[in-house]
This record gives sequence, C-alpha cells and structure tokens, in this order.
Amino acid sequence: MQTNTKSNSPRVTANHKRHSERGFSLLEMVIAMVILTVGLLGVASAIGYSLMVSNKGRGVTNSKMLIVSVLEQMETLRNTRELSFEELSNTQVDGSTFTGFPYDAAEFRPVSTEPGRDGIFGTADDLWGASGTSDDMTKARPGVSRQIQIISFPANPYLKKVKVTLRYSTGDGRKRELVGISYLNDDAHGTYIH
Repeated sequence: MQTNTKSNSPRVTANHKRHSERGFSLLEMVIAMVILTVGLLGVASAIGYSLMVSNKGRGVTNSKMLIVSVLEQMETLRNTRELSFEELSNTQVDGSTFTGFPYDAAEFRPVSTEPGRDGIFGTADDLWGASGTSDDMTKARPGVSRQIQIISFPANPYLKKVKVTLRYSTGDGRKRELVGISYLNDDAHGTYIH
C-alpha cells in the first residue's frame, strides 16, 4: 500500500524546485556590489598610499647617495693628492688655482649631473661644461640643491668638518633637507694631537 506523503506530492516537489531555482534578488545584488565597491576603494587607497611612501623613500635614498658622494669625493681628492688638505675649503687658498667649494649660509646651489671645467662636483663651475661657455651648460638635477660647508678647527689644523646639506622636493611639493657630516684628517700627519 502506498501512502501519499507531503514530500511525494507532485505539488510540493514543483514548489520546492521553483524555490531552489530562484537565484539572487535585486536587493542582494545591490548589497554585494556595495561591499565589492568599498573593498576596491580600500585597495586603491592602499596602492596610492604605498606609491606615495615609495616616492618619499626614493627621495631620501637619492639624497643620501648624493651626500655620500660629496663626502667620498673629499676623501678621494685628498688621497689622490688632486687637492691638498688645505685646498679642501670654502675659499681659495693662497698659491692655488682651485677656487674652493663655495658656501653661503643663505644660498643653496643647484646640483649638477656633471662636474664643470675643474672636474670636481660642488664647485662654482658645475653648471658649465668643459669650455665654460653658455652653450655647453650641463643639466642640473630637478628640485635638488645643496650647501657644502667645510669647517677648520683652529685648535687642530689637521682636522676638518665637512657638512653637506641637501634640499630636495618631495612628491607632494614640499621641500625637505638632509644633512650629512664627516670629518676629514690630513693624512700627511699621523696624529691629530698638536
């Protein structure tokens, strides 16, 4: 004997089939799209922030490299005897043709991509090429300027302080400064004590 239960009823089975084939309602789709949009906006914001931080980091790294290159150049000039220890200064030394590394506390000079006629970075002729005429002007690094201050110590003539201050622009239009300091000794003398 066969009994007719609700689950075997053709009417219940058809209703159950229709209910399972319904899909998503319009409201459910709108809510899903809102959630997806908020998530994508969060990801886009994170990407923008990471690019900004990366650019700031690149500016600091490039600035550090420019400062270190000047400080290393000072040691190389001294070690190769291209310039004497006395010539490594902000002014011209008596009896020398080298004019020194110009310094003015109120002025930052553009940073050139090539040295000038003297072959030394950081001097007054940096923005001019080998012949020194206006048609051979070299390119300056955009948004970057620096000061090179060389301080002699009267109490110890065999030691100098080299301070390089670099001013660079960040991606957001602001200017930042980075300072590097090194001490240079006169290698001709084995002791710093006078």
